[in-house]
Amino acid sequence: MSQDPAWSQKRAKRMVVLLLSACVFGWLYILLPFDEPWSWMLLGIEIALGIVFISLLVRPVRARREEYWREREKDN
Repeated sequence: MSQDPAWSQKRAKRMVVLLLSACVFGWLYILLPFDEPWSWMLLGIEIALGIVFISLLVRPVRARREEYWREREKDN
């Protein structure tokens, strides 16, 4: 893939920060009692972080697939 290395490094740092924050919120959700009203807020934050993390994982795969098809069209 023809990506700028600094851009990829920035993306990797974002993914690490998101994963670590999701782990912290997950641990809080597991360790704290469920009868509190903020437990739903923690669950919502956990789900939102998971969605953002998955979208960051999907972007490079889609870009690689698009590049593959562009190269394949050039060959034909």
